[in-house]
Amino acid sequence: MAVLDESETEVRLPASGTTGVRVENRWAWIIASLAVLTTLVPYLIGASMANGRRFMWLGYNLDDSCVYLSWMRQAAEGSYRALNLFTTDAQHGMALNPLFLILGRFAGWTHLPLIAVYHGSRLLLGLALLRAVWNFIALTVADARARKLAFLFVCFSSGLGWLPMWWGDPPFQTPIDKWQPEAITYLSLYLSPLFCFSMALQVTILSLLLCGVRTGQTRYAVKAGLCGLVLGLVHTYDIVSMAAVWIVFLFLGTVVFFRDPASRPRVRWLHAAIAGLMTAPAVLYIYYQLNSEAVFRARATVKTLSALPFWVFMGYGIPLLLALGAVVLLFKHRKTAAGPNASTEDKAAPLTLGADSALLLIVWAAVNFAISYIPTSIQRKLLQGTHFPIAILGGIGAAWLLTRLKPASKGWQVGFSMAVLTLVLSLTNVLFLLREVGNYENNRAQTLLQRTYLQTGEIEALEWIRDHSALTDAIQPLPWIARAGGKKIGPYEESVACFTPGLINRRVYCGHFGETPEFGSKLMEVTDLALGHTTDDARRALLRKMKVRYLLFSQKSKGDEYTDADLPIFRGRL
Repeated sequence: MAVLDESETEVRLPASGTTGVRVENRWAWIIASLAVLTTLVPYLIGASMANGRRFMWLGYNLDDSCVYLSWMRQAAEGSYRALNLFTTDAQHGMALNPLFLILGRFAGWTHLPLIAVYHGSRLLLGLALLRAVWNFIALTVADARARKLAFLFVCFSSGLGWLPMWWGDPPFQTPIDKWQPEAITYLSLYLSPLFCFSMALQVTILSLLLCGVRTGQTRYAVKAGLCGLVLGLVHTYDIVSMAAVWIVFLFLGTVVFFRDPASRPRVRWLHAAIAGLMTAPAVLYIYYQLNSEAVFRARATVKTLSALPFWVFMGYGIPLLLALGAVVLLFKHRKTAAGPNASTEDKAAPLTLGADSALLLIVWAAVNFAISYIPTSIQRKLLQGTHFPIAILGGIGAAWLLTRLKPASKGWQVGFSMAVLTLVLSLTNVLFLLREVGNYENNRAQTLLQRTYLQTGEIEALEWIRDHSALTDAIQPLPWIARAGGKKIGPYEESVACFTPGLINRRVYCGHFGETPEFGSKLMEVTDLALGHTTDDARRALLRKMKVRYLLFSQKSKGDEYTDADLPIFRGRL
């Protein structure tokens, strides 16, 4: 595709059928496959350590994956509406998320385990995401080495969370690359088909709109609008960041960069309006559901606030520094190439394919970061997608730096330098996976509220309840309790309650910190239910409030004086 920058120099990628492009595409597929397949390693290690227990094939953010599995379970059993199965509050449900509706129906038709479909889709959607990113890089980055580095950085890079002074500390007051998966592409590949799918849509929308800018063809705006419609139904808040990025891009382009009428500024805005109008029904429908379903609204208002900007900057670390260097280079190159004394080399060797590419990458990074601080309860989630432009710009900066440091390097030396640099930039991701393996060894998810393995008897008990109860019946697996230092008693974990909806499609009174309204107080209520000091009258009142048909107790490990005394009903003492 031909693109003109301000100096009217035509820039072309090789035709799609040429040998060079085929080789680059083959390389990109190999790197994408490597990135996706390495995410399986911790899960396979976890499965190898089951030792008679049931490995649940989930690690970081285990509780959120349980929500998605509950939607898939409902879809697999024929429902088109999703109930929040982590509460017994009255509700009429909401439309099933289209992604998990399809995955659940597929599992129902094939009789495959839900978790196999979940991870299979994660791998396939991860490949689709990386392919979409590679297509975007091919649209925007001129230099072959920069394209490869940009793609490697997208696939593998992270920030400075690996530094010893931060790695051992609790999250939130540390770099985001060690604890916020949607902020880093590799962690999204490791964890969630939802992240992979929504990110792929984000990248595809911007690619299509950019093609519309360059060609003036309305069909790209229509395709972008269709992608926006799906994104609005699947991951609605990403529409906010995408709309903000594109509006700022068009505004700056119209006012500063593309004032020439030949650049068709009105057509650009018309295309944006078409894509926005096609996306709007999904956003309006989700807004309607948010206001018509109290349980859904309560879940949406759970606060996920952004980290301080310092921790975001540290979370992108060296790629961000390289990206800032690339921004300086882009402005200097634009000024030099457009000047009266510009050399032929300056005009023939641009860093990006047109000024629109440079502008879009810079605007995407800056606006996506800024939008994550608007006053809303879902701030942190709006950071999703920021890693892409930072990594791509970082690849441009790194390519320029490597060229200056070793201008006459041989092919193998260039490849070795790129591999070493990528490895250094991926250290937090490596430590993240090692931490996951450690959590499997300790049988504790990072939330400290769930185990990564269930006992066989727990699964069998849930299956018995499924076979002997109605779909409308609710149950409550009781949390395990423990004493801190032999004194203060409290819940130790609530794994079975979190897994129940996805395993047997039954509601629980308390099972998820975000999905269960007033989770903290309800967790203490169900803890008190089992304790020896609770009176029978108090238990009866709580059972009426909970509206459950069955209780499930599974804290059957070796007894001690505290547990036997505190749980007399369930430990055979009463």
